[in-house]
Amino acid sequence: MTALERQAEALNACGINPAHVVRAALRRATKHWQLEPEFVPPRGDRTAKPSSLRMRTTVAVDEEALTAIMATEDPLDVCSKWSLIRGQLEPLVWQEIDRILAELDVNAELGGARDGSGEVERNEVAPETSERLRDA
Repeated sequence: MTALERQAEALNACGINPAHVVRAALRRATKHWQLEPEFVPPRGDRTAKPSSLRMRTTVAVDEEALTAIMATEDPLDVCSKWSLIRGQLEPLVWQEIDRILAELDVNAELGGARDGSGEVERNEVAPETSERLRDA
């Protein structure tokens, strides 16, 4: 799973290890996600290049749905399973990354400025936010 290029700057500045944010987004996205038995081509969004914004994982999927996709898209079983399901899952994870980044921004605004300038340091994250993301 890779974050989007447009998300890279915010992930690097959010005050939490970017890989942890991506992992939390994946957990949130898969909590209620069901693989549909139809192939969805991956979107052409530009993904981030730094390896710190990528993570490898396994995702449990419905075997019947995956078999249906394979029957039409990969009858010789030569493609990676990820290539067959990513069009359904990646957009959901990207949405969750955006939501987490927005939560972190709200958290920083509610925490108020700490340097007296009226500016909120984006890399200052309340401990309860870090715990909530870890448990997401």
